[in-house]
Amino acid sequence: MNREVVKFQHHVFYVTDLKRSKDFYMDLFDLQFSALNHPDSSAAMKLAKQEMHFFSFGHYHHDICLVKHHELKMDNESLLHYTMEVADAHDFDHILQKSKKEKIQLKEGRMLKSAKFEKGWKAFCIQDPDHHWIEIIHKPSRN
Repeated sequence: MNREVVKFQHHVFYVTDLKRSKDFYMDLFDLQFSALNHPDSSAAMKLAKQEMHFFSFGHYHHDICLVKHHELKMDNESLLHYTMEVADAHDFDHILQKSKKEKIQLKEGRMLKSAKFEKGWKAFCIQDPDHHWIEIIHKPSRN
């Protein structure tokens, strides 16, 4: 089970290249590939000319679903960003170092300057191959 990401469930978004996006997410977050075209929706996906790839952080059957529509051009500017919270500072640093090593576009701090940011929290943002912004945060426990 991937222990890095602790809060994230069932996010579905369009991508332009399934293999490229699959490689990006599996490499960066150590995701598990869980299904291709979920059985409950595969007939509908074929009719809609869509293909779906499901991935798991180890918590649910699918935490992320990447969808490729084979006839429509996607406007990915409509998805501004999403946030993942990681379990501990080591996991945060691990993802940050992997992002830098892969030369992924990166911004330090929270995505929005007005977002809550308490003392001791860590945050950075990266872009996936389809320009979806991913905000990675770590909030140390107060024990």
